[in-house]
Amino acid sequence: MRGSKLGFFFGTLAIMAWCGAAGAQPYECDDNFGECGTPQQSGGGGGGGGGGSILINNTDLGDTYQYADDYDDDGIEDPYDNCPYVRNPDQVDDDGDQIGSACDNCPQGHNPEQADLDGDLIGDLCDADMDNDGVDNDIDLCPFTPDPLQSNVDDDEWGDACDDDMDNDGVPNLEDNCPLVFNPDQADDDPGAYGDACDMDDDGDGIRNTFDNCPHVANYEQVDLDEDGLGDACDADKDEDGIVNAIDNCEATANADQSDLDRDGVGEVCDDRYCYVVFDDHENCLDPTEPFTIYSPSIESVTGDDVRLRLFANHVNQPLRYTWEIIEAPGGSGVSIDNPSGAATISTPYEYHYLADRIVSVLPDRPGTYQVHVVAELVWADMVTGELGGMSEAYSIIQVTGDPVSNCSISADGSSRSWALSLLVLAGGLVAVRRRR
Repeated sequence: MRGSKLGFFFGTLAIMAWCGAAGAQPYECDDNFGECGTPQQSGGGGGGGGGGSILINNTDLGDTYQYADDYDDDGIEDPYDNCPYVRNPDQVDDDGDQIGSACDNCPQGHNPEQADLDGDLIGDLCDADMDNDGVDNDIDLCPFTPDPLQSNVDDDEWGDACDDDMDNDGVPNLEDNCPLVFNPDQADDDPGAYGDACDMDDDGDGIRNTFDNCPHVANYEQVDLDEDGLGDACDADKDEDGIVNAIDNCEATANADQSDLDRDGVGEVCDDRYCYVVFDDHENCLDPTEPFTIYSPSIESVTGDDVRLRLFANHVNQPLRYTWEIIEAPGGSGVSIDNPSGAATISTPYEYHYLADRIVSVLPDRPGTYQVHVVAELVWADMVTGELGGMSEAYSIIQVTGDPVSNCSISADGSSRSWALSLLVLAGGLVAVRRRR
């Protein structure tokens, strides 16, 4: 029994030796290059039927080695095969780039890097369209960047797809608020994501420029009073009456005549109240619908000039009596009011007129501030309230400049005749009498 087993063992060895000698392939782990053997990470080689090699695919034998030393089985071990994954036992390398022609993506061009930008298996060196955008390299503005549109905003040598400054304004695309529009100043009034030069909503009101009736002035409501296509916010004459807004007393209502009867700066067609204004004193305007009220405006003058004291009332042509007095004057002043009391019945429209020989006036003799006071009483019943004896008072200021005038130039009764003039007249009379004699 023992003899038969030994015979079988030696017989098997003989068969394996014959098969190995007859069928072994050259370079198949023959250790010619010292590359054979099962890798350590496989844990192979252990006896006892338990620690053999890991079986994987893509090996020469298909069932014994973790990796093959000749993947393509062309007889050239992988570390020395110029096409380790393509069978080429002849190892032809037409362009001498150490990449076999059988696997070279550009077999007629020396390109050891095997660059293939578009991944089409044709090396860039011999690919007529490296970026595969349909435009040949020799006319492609961006040969290394797909750019089928060939856009070139600034008309330089580089297409927009590969130009760091597409609009050539000196600001790099990533920092440019209008990368496709030349705007070196980077102006942005909004401010927003885009500069003014390319902002689709320049005024930031949420309405695109193409639809905005005031593209540079924010106007969310888009109001256009005169319907001329220009929004009121940027229309110099929004009521289209021929008067620009800046001087139009009714800028939202057409009124070419600019009528303003109460002189308050608001045209009649848009004025919701009538209150007559004297010398721009809006606070003390005269409302004819209110009870009897008088007003006297403040005045600027110079010493020696006769100042007429003006009297206004809110009722038209209603007979009244008045009394004026000076309640404050500069130190040293000796003036008084001419015709301080009287009556008036006619006004145009709200200023009352004195009788020709009863004009109320004063002749300032010192620079400074004069304050005058006037009291007026109605002769008949108040035309608004119907009450008799209606009264009103007013104060006004006369601001005087100039040099002082001699006190003797003012008469005791407040007239403007001077004592010196009287003396001259008297002296002239005496001379005349003497000549007669």
